[in-house]
Amino acid sequence: MINHLKILGVGLLISWLGALPLGTLNITAFDIAASQGFQNAVWFALAAILVELCYVRLTLWGNGKLHLDEQWLSLLLPFGALLLLYLSFSSFTSVTSGEAIPENHWVSSLHSPILLGLLLSALNPMQVPFWLTWNKVLSSKNILGNTGLSRSFYMLGIGLGTLLALLLFIWLGGIVMADYEVYALYTNRALGIIYLGFSLYLLFLFYQRSLKPIFQ
Repeated sequence: MINHLKILGVGLLISWLGALPLGTLNITAFDIAASQGFQNAVWFALAAILVELCYVRLTLWGNGKLHLDEQWLSLLLPFGALLLLYLSFSSFTSVTSGEAIPENHWVSSLHSPILLGLLLSALNPMQVPFWLTWNKVLSSKNILGNTGLSRSFYMLGIGLGTLLALLLFIWLGGIVMADYEVYALYTNRALGIIYLGFSLYLLFLFYQRSLKPIFQ
């Protein structure tokens, strides 16, 4: 049981630290909490975590069997970039509308924070190589066992770590919610810039991995 609790703690720490740097999931959780409230932001977080755990389970199964990092990156990079470009455009459109929470706000345009959480997490191409790497490291150090119970505790820790990190951004978004009309212009503009930056980064990775070899 001590070993299982250890792998739970390791999974929690890795996912918590991995979810803290500014990224698409945590800033979206922040914005949903600020614009739509705590409950919708939590549903978004849970949906994103569900997809992340599916990816972790896939990498555990594919570790040593398939080159999932190359396959999934080539597949997900363009779709992830397109989704982020859409979110960036919607955020800038929200700014130009002059309303605090306009009808074409990008969260509302997708109709459901759960759907948005599923899409953003599913089209995040960096999850597969991230968890493949950590799986290999932990397995090589005999921290992560091959038993189903060990992997279940590992995945439980990952889910809890990501949830704790996203709850921090949701809490910060809840603070902003009280004066959202004041901050909406700045938050939407910042979100648009961040989404645009991430989309350009994914397009660059796609070019480096898939298009550059064709033109050489």
